[in-house]
Amino acid sequence: MYFGSVKFFKHLIYTVFFLFIGAIVLGLLWLGLGFFNLLPESLKFGATFFPEKEIIIEEKEEITIPTEIPLSELIEALNASGYDTETLLDAIMIDDPDGTLNFAEEIAPEPAETPPAEPVVTEPPTVTDLIDPEQSAPAYQKLYPDLYTEPPTEFIIETGAAYLTFDDGPSEHTDDILHILENYGIKATFFFCGGTSEEDRQTMKRAADEGHTIAIHSLSHNYTEVYASVESFLEDFNNTYQNVYEATGVKPQIFRFPGGSINNYNRFVYKEIIAEMTRRGFVYYDWNVSGSDAVEGATWTTIYNSVIDGAKGHVDDRAIILLHDSKSKTVTVVEDVIDELTRMGYHFEPLRPDIMPVTFAYVS
Repeated sequence: MYFGSVKFFKHLIYTVFFLFIGAIVLGLLWLGLGFFNLLPESLKFGATFFPEKEIIIEEKEEITIPTEIPLSELIEALNASGYDTETLLDAIMIDDPDGTLNFAEEIAPEPAETPPAEPVVTEPPTVTDLIDPEQSAPAYQKLYPDLYTEPPTEFIIETGAAYLTFDDGPSEHTDDILHILENYGIKATFFFCGGTSEEDRQTMKRAADEGHTIAIHSLSHNYTEVYASVESFLEDFNNTYQNVYEATGVKPQIFRFPGGSINNYNRFVYKEIIAEMTRRGFVYYDWNVSGSDAVEGATWTTIYNSVIDGAKGHVDDRAIILLHDSKSKTVTVVEDVIDELTRMGYHFEPLRPDIMPVTFAYVS
């Protein structure tokens, strides 16, 4: 009997095996034709496995895709018409598996070169534009609105010049020093503290009339009060300035800080004071040679040696020499100092606003 025999089962196994192999071959053939786009539209992968995609696209009315607008604008417009981005890309893939790249190339071509835009010309910002309205100028800048002078446009250095400068006058000794300077034909610089007596006023007037530089020092000369603040310094400076101006008719342009520009009394405020005085156009001078004649116990010898020894280091530069016309010992040494400095090769000049200042170095 054939059915159920060993031969039957042998033939059955062969049949199943060949059917299985045939199914695999037909499947591979179908996949190959689909890959090379040789199947009819109805048998393509998208129509077979995703028929709902085709239905979605067919439900939409036919649209013409412009190629002149950017892809982002096109997608935005299609989205507004009911086409979401995912559906659009799916439709492209159903019709053409490689269509995504073609779609991008057609709808978003390389932009044509366009000439650069004309530069926009704007007005430069003004100082007012740059100022933070929350950080207004210090109130002291509004004090004494007439206390200004014309600043120098540039500074010069007079090599080999000796500048005799006298602080703390006028005093009973100032006329004697003026007499010595007149005999030598030398002009000096007087940093006056001012004075209220008629004699003081006459002495200051004489110094101005004889061509010496009139400069400002300090009327009160009280370091603690003068350097209490920028406002207190300005008050003292203005009082001194007005006093000297009334006596001499000269509006001084230079000044010297009492105690020098940097000292133990003003170390917390000197930067602000210097900035404000510079803003107002005034020029200040320290010194690089000192007679130390205001030191207690000073003698003719100590004053003379201090000036000459200090000046030796500035022969190739210039020497701004600090002396005090309020000290009697100073009167006795001035002539000898002039003679020795002349022998050393110095010539004497008064300070002017355009002379490069000698100033003390800033400290932190």
